[in-house]
Amino acid sequence: MNEMIESLTEINGVITIGLVLALGIIATVKRFLDTSGILAAGVIGTVVGIGGHWTWLATLLLFLVTGSFATRWSYEEKDAMGLAEASEGSRNWTNVIANGGAPAIIAMLAWFSEDPSVWSAPFLAAVAVASADTLASEFGVLDPRVRMIISGNHVAAGTNGGTSPTGQIAAASGSLLIAFFGCFLFASFNNGFDADIIRVFCVITLMGWTGCQVDSILGALLENRGLMTKGQVNLASIAFGAGATYLLLGLV
Repeated sequence: MNEMIESLTEINGVITIGLVLALGIIATVKRFLDTSGILAAGVIGTVVGIGGHWTWLATLLLFLVTGSFATRWSYEEKDAMGLAEASEGSRNWTNVIANGGAPAIIAMLAWFSEDPSVWSAPFLAAVAVASADTLASEFGVLDPRVRMIISGNHVAAGTNGGTSPTGQIAAASGSLLIAFFGCFLFASFNNGFDADIIRVFCVITLMGWTGCQVDSILGALLENRGLMTKGQVNLASIAFGAGATYLLLGLV
């Protein structure tokens, strides 16, 4: 039995290293991340893959690819509006930490847990929030129908706390993508929630979208007043999605 566990651990380690290398190559060739971002992603990717499972890292890699695609979508138009990511969309280490920090912490909790599988759903929810927020920001900024989430007043595109119909659809799509891919991958190659996969899928999808709304609320109430940075808002909303999922699924 111990030999089987050791063998599975070795296989997981090998696949994790392969995915981290793939992440680095893709990020370099496609310029998704700058040098600092690649280094930070490598560390977080290793922690996630070893602490959790290689399927966790694969889900995080999907978020990186789709999020970067969204960032590059209509980049010239966003740039003309003054709302595009700097360095032609190449994100740095602060953005990687803001979006990947909470998933990495969850992976470490799983590593030290007697039952690592209970952290699978919260991990997916964390990535779902990050995906929902990124897609909502990158696609929603192109929609002029922006209203402040707190007051409902019309505001300029790109305003912290502003939401638009396109942004909300993008948020739901980003959360749904991660929930579907993650649940399928986890159920196929990992253990955790085979018995009630539909309920888990629904909770993760909902919390991914809800976490994006929390991000907007924090942006409106705190970031606009200089009380939180964009990275802190991202980290807090992602942690909220993971924590709410943990409680809703009765994993305590």
